[in-house]
Amino acid sequence: MKRPAEEIKIDLISGSPVRGILLLSFPIIISNLMHVLYNIADTAWLGLLGKEEVAAMAFAFPIFFLILSIGIGVGIAGSVLVAQHEGAGNKEEVNRAAGQTLSYALILSLIISVAGYFSAGSLVELMGAAPEVKALAETYLKIIFSGVVLVFSFFIFNALMRAWGNSKTPMKIVIWSNVANLVLDPLLIFGIWIFPRMGIAGAAVATIASKFGASAVAMWLLFKGPYGLSLDRHHLIPDRKTIKKLTVLGWPAVVEHATKGLGMMFVTAVAAVFGTSYMAGYSVGVRIFSVFVMPSLALGEGAAASVGQNLGAGLKKRSAEAARMSVGVVFLLLSFLGAMTYLFRFTIASFFLGAGEPEAVAYGARFISRLAIAAPFLGASITFRGAFKGAGRTFQSMVIGITGMWIFRVGAAWIGGVVLASIAGPWNAFIIGSIGEFALCLGYYLRGSWLTPVIERAPSPAPTDITSDLT
Repeated sequence: MKRPAEEIKIDLISGSPVRGILLLSFPIIISNLMHVLYNIADTAWLGLLGKEEVAAMAFAFPIFFLILSIGIGVGIAGSVLVAQHEGAGNKEEVNRAAGQTLSYALILSLIISVAGYFSAGSLVELMGAAPEVKALAETYLKIIFSGVVLVFSFFIFNALMRAWGNSKTPMKIVIWSNVANLVLDPLLIFGIWIFPRMGIAGAAVATIASKFGASAVAMWLLFKGPYGLSLDRHHLIPDRKTIKKLTVLGWPAVVEHATKGLGMMFVTAVAAVFGTSYMAGYSVGVRIFSVFVMPSLALGEGAAASVGQNLGAGLKKRSAEAARMSVGVVFLLLSFLGAMTYLFRFTIASFFLGAGEPEAVAYGARFISRLAIAAPFLGASITFRGAFKGAGRTFQSMVIGITGMWIFRVGAAWIGGVVLASIAGPWNAFIIGSIGEFALCLGYYLRGSWLTPVIERAPSPAPTDITSDLT
């Protein structure tokens, strides 16, 4: 009889590479779509309060993404080590890497929580929010910052479990957490039943309350659960060698995501120049943008785990194949989703903003039409960089990500929105940024120099030109 861990683990180093990636990625897609569903519900409920609340979320989103960037970076570093050690069969090193990653993340999250709470208002003001919108965004962010430790702990749990090959358990927890979010949201926003009317603060409280339950279950599973990883207290004691490797692997991912978060803040600041109605439509577009990002991140995580485990096992050619097939799948998927979104762009914008805001709806629909074009290139870029990170090439991914954001997307937003004073500037920036980043990813993939593992016990095959693999 198979043990629970053997039953739930996805085999990524034998059989069809794309089958393993899809089996691992599908629960991640469900998890991500649950997050999107919550975000959509969150925006829809707040839209009933007024366009100021929706605009406030447009300012809060990039700041929240910025603080998550550190957790994302640490999670990526830990997942690289977990995946490659798992592929090489180093069971104790798998648990050690997971424990070190968790300790590292919790310490950083405490620092971020304190710093973020006291700087939330200044960050929103720096982005150019109107006074009434600034107050709402600051209220939301202070509550979110208070619960960053919970957000980080659950995020790290997800990253480590998926790198090991278990995405079903995190999915189940995410589903229950988001159901709790969906139930609490209207109760706390509008003051239904015994709950006080909290407005936008209620949305933040609902988020943190649901993350508390999810984090508690996640920690129990890491230390006592029967699936995948099995940590002990000695795994949490700082180990200089592992911490150094986590830092080397993690800091580029932290810089990349933080810098991209700053880039999103910059583009948002450019968009804010065009007024509250424009920002309300822009906020809807950002939510749709997250719909495109989520399946891309899932395929990227699947590709990262597959590439990491196969490189750890010395299977270089299979690693390249896993990356290529993942990119192809996400490109086709987002081409279809982009086309559907374009066809229903006015319906989508009206759903969030209501018929009483025709100007905001028109802005939102026009932004969505640009995102539909950018979607497949955006998804391919995210998946490519997931594969590079699985190989441990976090620095190279950082360079590509920062270039795509600041040279292409921010540059286009600045030229279009500020220099040319065109309302289409911030929208078109998403197309230019996505295509530019895709070109950079494809070029680096073809070089093949990313196909080497970072763990000591695995074989280190020489880089190769893999151009022929694409034809």
